[in-house]
Amino acid sequence: MTDHLPSQPDGPAPRRRLRTAAGAVGITLLVGGVLAGTLAGWAYLYGGDDGVPVAVAATTSSSSSSSTTTTTEAPPTTTTTIPPPPPPTFAEMPALPGGGLAQGSTGDVVRAYEQRLVDVKFDPGAVDGQFDRETRYAVEALQKLHGILPTGRIGAPERLLLSGFQWPPSHAEWPDVEPDRVEIDLDRQVLIVWRSNAIVLISTTSTGNGERFCGGNDGCQYAVTPAGKYEFSWHVNGWRTGSLGRLYNPWYFNGGIAIHGYTSVPTRPASHGCARIPMHTSEKIGDIFLTKMPVYVLGSAAPEGGYPPGYWPEVPSGTTAPPPPPPTSPPATPPPTPPPTAPPATPPPTTPPTAPPTTKPPVTTAPPTTAPPTTVTTAGT
Repeated sequence: MTDHLPSQPDGPAPRRRLRTAAGAVGITLLVGGVLAGTLAGWAYLYGGDDGVPVAVAATTSSSSSSSTTTTTEAPPTTTTTIPPPPPPTFAEMPALPGGGLAQGSTGDVVRAYEQRLVDVKFDPGAVDGQFDRETRYAVEALQKLHGILPTGRIGAPERLLLSGFQWPPSHAEWPDVEPDRVEIDLDRQVLIVWRSNAIVLISTTSTGNGERFCGGNDGCQYAVTPAGKYEFSWHVNGWRTGSLGRLYNPWYFNGGIAIHGYTSVPTRPASHGCARIPMHTSEKIGDIFLTKMPVYVLGSAAPEGGYPPGYWPEVPSGTTAPPPPPPTSPPATPPPTPPPTAPPATPPPTTPPTAPPTTKPPVTTAPPTTAPPTTVTTAGT
């Protein structure tokens, strides 16, 4: 017996089959979209291969008080070239008093130079007319950037450089250099921060001095800041006590090597390998640094064993203000000095008056009367 299959109507059957297939495809796309969205959210929250969240800064514990805040991650590298900013406007700086300006100087001229340093992205601290340690650090950065002996004083060369200041070129020679980056110049001991291909900070720094030291987690080693390309991996807000001492607001980019604030930033390499910056400058880097931001360490690292004597020139302290300038107008004429008064004459010694001698009339003396000789009669013999 042959099975008889009921015949299918000719009209609406194809449309039902199409609707059924379309519904299946739609459900598949819906499920796929939900799954893709879930995975995208998971990737956004938990980041790359290391599982560290990219939307939240990596945290770290410290034996001293510190806090960690949300940090923006550097955008991925693109091939779009961002044009550099226009050069700074020329600004004729005021004439310097005799001897120039140095730590300890005060006044409106100091305030004008502080403001110009801020305008061209140095960090002199408060613009208050006080040439203090923060101002000196900014002047040292200007001098080191241009190869001038970093005395920390403002003289004629510094006045000309600030009047016609030009943005320094980037020395990073990698292809597709990121518009957001940090450059540490080992040869000039200067740190420059770029955001959107524009300079936002120029600071003095002090890197590894090359000398051998013992301590820390790696035993004895040389204090070297290796050249190369790195990126920020984690940071601590505030003080962090490490095996080699305390660091302020450290941002780590190469193992235990970080950019951090320190109470002493010499004009030459002096650290164990980190890049020291002034304390007041380190308080601002949290607003301009980014997680995974590239860090280019450029130039020649210190030789193992330290630099030879005389490699870095000795720099005067530059902590004493110059003497006050000579007056520009003649001094006021002092009132006439009265002529000296002659001392009173000394009266001659007083002697009792002597009565003039009384002249008596001459006394007439009667001639003597010669008496007649008297005959003496002698009695006869």
